[in-house]
Amino acid sequence: MWSQNEAIATKIGTLGTSACVDLFAAYGLELSASPASWGHNDERLLSGSIGFVGRRLRGTCLLATEEKCLLETNPGQAGALRDWVGELTNQFMGRLKTKLLSHGVEVFVTTPIVLSGVRIQPLPRGHVEPLVFSSRAGSVLTWIELETHPAFVLGSEHPGFNGEGDVIVF
Repeated sequence: MWSQNEAIATKIGTLGTSACVDLFAAYGLELSASPASWGHNDERLLSGSIGFVGRRLRGTCLLATEEKCLLETNPGQAGALRDWVGELTNQFMGRLKTKLLSHGVEVFVTTPIVLSGVRIQPLPRGHVEPLVFSSRAGSVLTWIELETHPAFVLGSEHPGFNGEGDVIVF
């Protein structure tokens, strides 16, 4: 029986926070946690959603932001914002996947779905809320919703686990 476990969701949300902050920092945009709410203006938002599944764990990851944040971080052409938000979503999930691997959890991911709209608002099932960050270029939202099997265990972090870009040979 799959269910939401708030303690596990909170721990994985902390990993997601780190993954998001690190991702945007890699493109020169500093994020800080924001107490502000999300989606209360009429600005067009771009978002990417990606699913993941592993042994005893499944979920969805959402990354949403304002166009200005994408323009600020896009190393390529400004006309490719659709592709860029999909790529950022993919990289966000990749960073989260690496963090999960360091805790002994292997997941497989889908390709991202990209959406555009005004007042995009997640509808959480449980008490774990989406995370909102602020930056000089605008707001960023991440949301990780997951379900676990009762036997799921998030192990302790393995010190010395290889980081992003490292190659692991088995």
